[in-house]
Amino acid sequence: MNKEGPGFLYKVYSILEHSDYDDIVSWNDNGDGFQVKDINIFQNDILPNYFKHSNFASFVRQLNMYDFHKTEKNSFKHKLFRRNQKQQRELLPQIKRKVNDQIIILPNIEQINQELSMLTLRNQELESLFTYIIQQSDKLKKENAFLWQELCKIKQKNDHQQEKLFDWLTNNISAESLFKILEKSITKKDLIKLVSRVFGQDQQNKKIKKDYFI
Repeated sequence: MNKEGPGFLYKVYSILEHSDYDDIVSWNDNGDGFQVKDINIFQNDILPNYFKHSNFASFVRQLNMYDFHKTEKNSFKHKLFRRNQKQQRELLPQIKRKVNDQIIILPNIEQINQELSMLTLRNQELESLFTYIIQQSDKLKKENAFLWQELCKIKQKNDHQQEKLFDWLTNNISAESLFKILEKSITKKDLIKLVSRVFGQDQQNKKIKKDYFI
């Protein structure tokens, strides 16, 4: 048998020439196509003897690659694939794979350059954005440090003003007088704390607590 044509087609032709397989796969009456009558036996018992697989779907895909057409249930035809050994030697080598299967898709250099340029531009934009974010972060850190310093200054100033106020109250007003002035504007609990802080736990303070709260 001539082996100059596609190996796959020679193997298919050999299967069809095997009379023991007629109940499983065979030529049609006209000899211009063939039919797989029992897929399970065909793919499990026959295909492994000729190919490196036992998958009917793969077998059909290979037929499609050589432009075989499915005519009816599991029947396939090709105008150059016929039942005749003399013709087989002449026609099988003429059966080629589909043109689409032979085309090697080459990369489009212009398109690649355009995509590369876009990626480069995008990378530059990301670098600029990253630099901006770092700058803003540094700016926020400096602003937060400044605000914290200002807050500390205000707190120190407030503490100083409180100390001056407490000193003045201690030197210029009695605990009882202060209590009477403030008792209507703050809670009794806070008022006791304030008086105690200014005048301490002296006898006068204890007397105020006794007179007003007990």
